[in-house]
Amino acid sequence: MHDNFWPGIMRAVRVGFLATLAGAAVVGCGGGDGGGTVPPVLQANPTTPWELMTAGDIAQCFLRPASDSGAEKTAQLIERQLAGAGGNSNVLTLGDNAYLLGASLGFTDCYEKTWGRFINKTFAIAGNHDYENGNSNYFDYFGAKASPDGQRTGYYRIDQSGWTVFALNSNIDASAASVQAQWLKKELATANPCVAAAWHHARFTSAPDGDNATMAAVWDILDQAKADVVLQAHEHQYERFAPMTADGTLSATGGMRSFVVGTGGAKTYAHATVRAGSEKQAVALGVMRLSLSAGNAKWRFLDVDNAVRDEGTFDCRKK
Repeated sequence: MHDNFWPGIMRAVRVGFLATLAGAAVVGCGGGDGGGTVPPVLQANPTTPWELMTAGDIAQCFLRPASDSGAEKTAQLIERQLAGAGGNSNVLTLGDNAYLLGASLGFTDCYEKTWGRFINKTFAIAGNHDYENGNSNYFDYFGAKASPDGQRTGYYRIDQSGWTVFALNSNIDASAASVQAQWLKKELATANPCVAAAWHHARFTSAPDGDNATMAAVWDILDQAKADVVLQAHEHQYERFAPMTADGTLSATGGMRSFVVGTGGAKTYAHATVRAGSEKQAVALGVMRLSLSAGNAKWRFLDVDNAVRDEGTFDCRKK
């Protein structure tokens, strides 16, 4: 995102390549199901942990074929993980699903040919690149996988295996008085005993840009409800944080743990000064596998060579 090479490429793309694309015929989108109209499948009455594969910052092909992209490497990793995960498994994207300024070609020529192979198991979250040039290509492609109610708000909930996962939208108003925040407050009242939230922009990070306060009010709402974990991306690296409150205070008795998993295929970059509360950092393409069971969770961050770069377990907070 902020290194010396890709910004130059992006400037060239903006003034050159995409100018050509603007007049090109657009292939119909939809992840192979006519606009993503079918919601992802959840296993009914599961007796095994819910295996959730997650990462963001994914389909960055530019002028390369999809088969030669980082997204292809992480897609193969996910396929290997899904093969051994059983029927109670899904994929959760953490935003910036496709680049090329949000153009439909980024979805059809890069995402579709890589992570699109498991579209029927996918829940999607939007990132800032998905919102470039408007957000219609993102919602057209993912359909019910990004907006189950069809309203294109970009936020919704998933209930499975004693967990509620709130897929939220950090590209729109998330202030305490926002429609999104008020919806979250209402939904938390009926959430399962274990609660996760996921959005794109990292609240806390050791990346060069530093913390992002966009979701601070939402973080506080979740923390007050004793939610357990937050999943984010945006920064092209992996990082795990100890439980923290909305203002970044480390808490031994409260707060939510969080992960930044911006390693889904886009070019990675190094951390800057390690932020207080950061417990693990890694710079590698890879995917986080969460095993969610009633009352607890296990995580593993795996790189594309199948090496486990980070792993651990935690119990859900007493509500």
